[in-house]
Amino acid sequence: MKKGSFTVPLILILIFLCFNVAYAQVGKSGGLKFYTDFKPVVSGWSEYEVKQKGESPVKMKVAVVGKEGDAYWYETVMDRKGEGKMITKMLVSGNPDDRKNVKRIIVKMGNEPAMEMPVMTQASAAHKEPEGKIIDKGSETIEVPAGSFKTQHTQYQGKDFVVDSWVYKDVSPYGMIKSQSKDFEMVLISYGTGAKSLITETPKKFEMPAMPRMPSRMK
Repeated sequence: MKKGSFTVPLILILIFLCFNVAYAQVGKSGGLKFYTDFKPVVSGWSEYEVKQKGESPVKMKVAVVGKEGDAYWYETVMDRKGEGKMITKMLVSGNPDDRKNVKRIIVKMGNEPAMEMPVMTQASAAHKEPEGKIIDKGSETIEVPAGSFKTQHTQYQGKDFVVDSWVYKDVSPYGMIKSQSKDFEMVLISYGTGAKSLITETPKKFEMPAMPRMPSRMK
């Protein structure tokens, strides 16, 4: 076997598995999910520092980088120091947290080629979490790295977790200034307009590589 002959298939499998497992886990502890309304504005973006218990901080940028008909291209960039960037670009007809709104998915890990992944709406429906309730906590002015904001404070009460959110309407696309739960915190570090997609290449279609056939058992 030539050195590195299974490198590309292995990367494809890892991208496919990691992406879908991560999507299924989002929200189970209140982390990496926006408990606010999705209000897309083309070119609007916001960037956050994300801290989760037991993990190193991550920078996350969310942006609306285009529109096709009534659907929007929504892009997320996860940047963990020393690990490079993971970019997820989705064509959505509504809130990206609801998989039924996702029409296309493109992912790019580091310097690897961009890949268009299959949309697995049926699998996601089986993992859907019960809806919680949102409590209005009133207006509150808070300070974050991006500045001072007069926000609306809400609390999402899920089955096994509680998430507090502070929202300011002029920050696209979610209005999120700060989000916090028992083991998680996300704060706004910058925001603005003029966002463009970081995926400039034509993505390759994902195809699950065929597994090598095992030799027949010798008698």
